[in-house]
Amino acid sequence: MTQFAFWLLMVLVTSTAVSAALVPASSRLARWLGAVDHPGHRKIHAMPTPRMGGVAVYVAFVAIVLAGYYLAPWVQRMNLPFASVLDPLREAHRVENKLLAVVAGATAAFIVGLLDDMLGARFPVAVKAVGQILAALFLVFGDVRTSFMPGDLLNSLVTILWVVGISNAFNLLDNMDGLSAGVAFIAAGVLLINAWLLGELFICLLLVAFMGSLLGFLFFNYNPASVFLGDCGSLFIGYVMAALTLLERYVSEASSTLFPVLMPVLVLAVPLIDTATVVFIRLRERRPIYIGDTRHLSHRLVSLGFTQRAAVQFIYLATLCFGLGAVGLSHATPTQSWLIMLQSLGFVALILTLLFLERRRQPRES
Repeated sequence: MTQFAFWLLMVLVTSTAVSAALVPASSRLARWLGAVDHPGHRKIHAMPTPRMGGVAVYVAFVAIVLAGYYLAPWVQRMNLPFASVLDPLREAHRVENKLLAVVAGATAAFIVGLLDDMLGARFPVAVKAVGQILAALFLVFGDVRTSFMPGDLLNSLVTILWVVGISNAFNLLDNMDGLSAGVAFIAAGVLLINAWLLGELFICLLLVAFMGSLLGFLFFNYNPASVFLGDCGSLFIGYVMAALTLLERYVSEASSTLFPVLMPVLVLAVPLIDTATVVFIRLRERRPIYIGDTRHLSHRLVSLGFTQRAAVQFIYLATLCFGLGAVGLSHATPTQSWLIMLQSLGFVALILTLLFLERRRQPRES
């Protein structure tokens, strides 16, 4: 396992370097195509900023995954001294269809977002929704789907709903520098811990490649950002997160309840809560749910006195707290599972309090 940990580090470093090297090129491409986010009444940035940084994240992740998958057998045949660290990939052919389904679906989600970045208001919302559903169908036909519902049809419908929902959750979460990519990085790190504990080494490689592609981009996107993800990046990130949660296993031999199946929900609780609340607010105010506003958790924290960096860091911390608590579900007793769920409900209550609690006016000094 020590050798494999070293290999994971190499994948992380490589994917980070590739992503970071591609970000400047993606910025130039965005400016050339006119995909620039200009300041506005609901914007928090003061300067026009290119919004196709997601190109770097996409290319880095897909290139590393495909290169690793197809080059690993060749490296093993070379009998090099370090080839033994690739032993977990010997069985990779068993999941080839699933892996290609993830890559193909993620590519479709990326293209949908790219069209949105380039066309803006000219890209119909209905077409964007259909594109996301078609992207989710790649996973269904690749047999990457839930298994806890009675029957294939219900599992397929839940999978489509989950993938489209998480994709849009990260799209909506991309409203402050470093937020969407940073939350995805932390959530992927939590899933990495779970995969490592359960011995899912192939999933570990996928997660590390994904984390590296996010980290390389975050060097340029953390406040103050010089480039934004764009819809191509946020939809791609959300899609990959949803797909990886479907690939990963959560129930161990020590699991005594079905609570572990809720782990993905807890790991991604922050974007899910943020999405649910803004959709609720927009429906209550009879506004289209696809029109942006400043009612997100990040904006609320800023209105309560947080700086933008502090607000993002608070959300990072909340994501980590939800996730680390959820990791214990795979080995928890029923009593421990209930305690983890109660702890998570406490975190939810805290976030909802921050979202909806009105600030009291300070009394005037006499």
